[in-house]
Amino acid sequence: MFELYLIIITCLLLLVCYLITNSLVSIYTQIRVINNIEPIKDKISLGNDYILYMTRLYMKRKKWLYCITMLEFYINQIKIHETEITGEYYNCIGSCYQAIKMYKIAKKYYLKAYKRTPSRQHILKNLANIYNTVGDIKNAKKIYQRLT
Repeated sequence: MFELYLIIITCLLLLVCYLITNSLVSIYTQIRVINNIEPIKDKISLGNDYILYMTRLYMKRKKWLYCITMLEFYINQIKIHETEITGEYYNCIGSCYQAIKMYKIAKKYYLKAYKRTPSRQHILKNLANIYNTVGDIKNAKKIYQRLT
């Protein structure tokens, strides 16, 4: 009986250790990304992968305002010819607004993302979903037809 008790306690402690390790790895990665920010001529240079990682992290933690302000800042920093990156950022902003149930604003950002990258399937899917949510079934059907 005592051995069973020790086995159960060990399993629970292993689960707790796993969760703590995942949290520490996430915090370490976040600190590393923040330390890699280099100011260059009043602009902040940060790789697109890091920005999208931070976006996913903020969305996972439901820090919508942090995510939106960070992406808006980097949209202003991007050169005009980088439309795919801008489209991804607008899509993420639309997802944030959709998560806080501001559907009209989310629709606006999804449309901006669609104008920049009309061939991306996940942007089309998000746009169709927001059309359904808003009640614009006609446009939602058009988008769903493009998806198939």
